[in-house]
Amino acid sequence: MRIAYFTDTYSPEVNGVTNTLSRLGAYLDEKGIHHTIFVPDYEYEDALPRRENRYSVYRNLYRFKGLKAPFSPKSRLAFPDFRKIDEICDGFKPDLVHVSTELGIGFRGMRYAVTRNLPLVMSYHTNYGEYLRYFNLDFFKPVLERYLAWFYRFAHRILAPSRHTLEDLFRRQYQNLGLWSRGIDTALFNPEYRNEGLRNRFGKDKLIFLYAGRLSPEKSLDMLIYAAAEIEDRFPRKTVFVFTGDGPYAEIIRRHKLPNVVLTGFKRGRELSEIYASADCFAFPSGTETFGNAALEAMASGLPVAGVASGGVTDFLSHGNNALLCPEGCREAFLENLVTLMEDPVLRLDLAEKARKTALARDWNRVFDGLLNTYTTVIEEQRQRYRQRAS
Repeated sequence: MRIAYFTDTYSPEVNGVTNTLSRLGAYLDEKGIHHTIFVPDYEYEDALPRRENRYSVYRNLYRFKGLKAPFSPKSRLAFPDFRKIDEICDGFKPDLVHVSTELGIGFRGMRYAVTRNLPLVMSYHTNYGEYLRYFNLDFFKPVLERYLAWFYRFAHRILAPSRHTLEDLFRRQYQNLGLWSRGIDTALFNPEYRNEGLRNRFGKDKLIFLYAGRLSPEKSLDMLIYAAAEIEDRFPRKTVFVFTGDGPYAEIIRRHKLPNVVLTGFKRGRELSEIYASADCFAFPSGTETFGNAALEAMASGLPVAGVASGGVTDFLSHGNNALLCPEGCREAFLENLVTLMEDPVLRLDLAEKARKTALARDWNRVFDGLLNTYTTVIEEQRQRYRQRAS
């Protein structure tokens, strides 16, 4: 099997899509499956450590210069020449095309598959329609939804990362749907990375609430800032709220000048593992996740989660079992759940143990084995269509 991947986001950019694709690339290398990847170029990439710099004989990667995305300075939008894509892919001769995004490079991947009558798999990662309201762009939603419905109609299989997202796409009358969930590296994200020195730097003897991920309005971080201010008023100098990540909301957080807030910027590798394992609770107010990788990373690190009962996280977060959940957007309920976790160490420990157990059941190899089975099925379905046309 030979697979061509097209994505508008890749390492060194950090998000759920890039993490998943990096894991997938390593898995395909181990299986000896030839694949090629078309991605944007990033002018800052050499300043960052990248596991993807070490390629095997089974993988080729092509980067294309792009433009900065207006709402995400770290992102790039690239629009490579169609003829160049055709030339590379015709030489590679893929059995299947997998498109992970809907814009410049993703669009070119879709076009190549369609013009060559190749099996086409698309993975749905981002609920753009939900994001628009956080940027006061609701007026653009009808146009965006029409484009996405047109784009995805070419797919022989549309893979959603969670049952919640799958059901949403079904309601929107998308066809050829399937599930491609996510796993977690429970060795990388592990309670054993707890670092007492790091805890002391954040605030000696303070309870640490952690948020990790993109700092952006669609993550409902206003709820977390509200909670941090209220808890500081009720319990002065008892807590610290650590924000790990970066994005346009970072400056807004700084402007609040809350004494119990720390921003660490992006962290990777062992540093990130230590931050997760050294916290006491993961505070995650986002209700727009199609899956919610950060919450699963926190659970693998042995943290209880305070979240919302909406979005892809509901696939693995269960109120009263491994998390405390509240309705989406309900900042008072979110605040009270944080206070409950702060005041009840026995509950924190119970939720944390069950969270870790939930994470241990999500193995990446099993997830990717299922993806390969989907590829095989889609390729066989396409062959059957050819045979039917020929008969």
